[in-house]
Amino acid sequence: MPRNTRRQSSEQRIAELAKRRAGASYSDAAGMAEARLWQMREEYENTPPSYRGYLLVGICTCLESHIKYYYAAAAEAFDDHPDLLRMLYTDIQVDIDTLISATTKTFALADVVAASISVSSLSGYRDRASHFFSVLTGQTHVFPWDHLNVGTPELKKEYARRLERLERVFEARHKFVHETDIAGWPSEGDDNPLECVDDALWLTEQFENQYYDLLVAPQFAAIKENETVDDAVARTVADIDRAFDHIEAQCESRQHESLSKLKNAFLDYLWARCDFQASVFIVQKADWARALFLDLAPEYRWVLSDLALKQRFMLAKYPIDEQEADLLDPGETGTTSSR
Repeated sequence: MPRNTRRQSSEQRIAELAKRRAGASYSDAAGMAEARLWQMREEYENTPPSYRGYLLVGICTCLESHIKYYYAAAAEAFDDHPDLLRMLYTDIQVDIDTLISATTKTFALADVVAASISVSSLSGYRDRASHFFSVLTGQTHVFPWDHLNVGTPELKKEYARRLERLERVFEARHKFVHETDIAGWPSEGDDNPLECVDDALWLTEQFENQYYDLLVAPQFAAIKENETVDDAVARTVADIDRAFDHIEAQCESRQHESLSKLKNAFLDYLWARCDFQASVFIVQKADWARALFLDLAPEYRWVLSDLALKQRFMLAKYPIDEQEADLLDPGETGTTSSR
C-alpha cells in the first residue's frame, strides 16, 4: 500500500529544513531571519516600485521564521529538560513515519518543531512568544509587555504604536498575497515601509533579549551561581565519571580495562574538540575551551546512557561465558591441543 501523501509531504518539508541549515544551529537560523530584515531595509530604495509590496511578505515571513526557529532552538538548548520541552511543544503532533525518520537520523526534533509551527498574524507571533517564555520561566508571561512595563508612559505609547503598525502589516500582507489589495501597503494612516521593518527588528530584539537572559538563568546555566568555571568543569567531569561508573556496573570484570581506555579516549576527544573549536580565539583559548566543554559535554549524556543500556541488553542476551563456550567448543579445543 502506498504511503500517505500528506505524511510524505510533511516529511519532505522537515527534511528540507534539516538540509537547509547545513549543520548550523537553529539559533543561527533565527539570527539569519533577523539579518534578512536588515538586508531588506538596505535594499528597499533600489527596489522597483512595482515590487515594493513584497516587502510586506518579507517582514511577515522573517517574523514567522524568527519565532519558529527559536522554538526549534529550544529543542537544542534545553534537551536536558524534557518536561519543559513537553510543555513547550504541547500542541505539536507527530505521526509514526516522522518518528521513524527522526530515529534513523534523517532529521531531529528541532527540525520537526521548525516545520510544525506557522504564524499568520502578529497576535500569533505574540501568542507563541508568550507561551515560550511562560513555559521556560515557569510563570505567566505576556510578550512583549512583561519586559517593557518599566518604561515611561510615552515609551509605552510608542511601543503600542509599533505593535499596531505590525498588525496592519500582517493584515495588508494577507490582502496583498490574495490580491484583494494590489497596492500592497496598509490603507490606514501613512505607515512608512522602513518604519515597519524597524518595528519588526525591534520586536525580534525584545524576544532575543529575554531569551538570552533566560539562557543564563540559574536553572539553565552551565555555570551555577555559587561556582567558578573550573568548578563547573569539575562538576561536569564528575557527571561523566558517574555515567561511566553506571556503564561499568553493566560490564563483566574482564571488560573494565577496555572501558577505562574508552573513558580516557572519550574525555580526550571532548577536550580536543573544544580546543580545536576554541583555537580561533588564540589569546583566550583555554578559557574558550572550558566554556565549550561545558556546552558540549551534556550532549553526550544520552550517548553514555544508551551505551549502558545496550551493554546490559547484550550481556543479558549473550553472556561472556556463553561466548567463550561457543568459541572454545570441545571439538575445536581437541584439534588445537593435538597440534
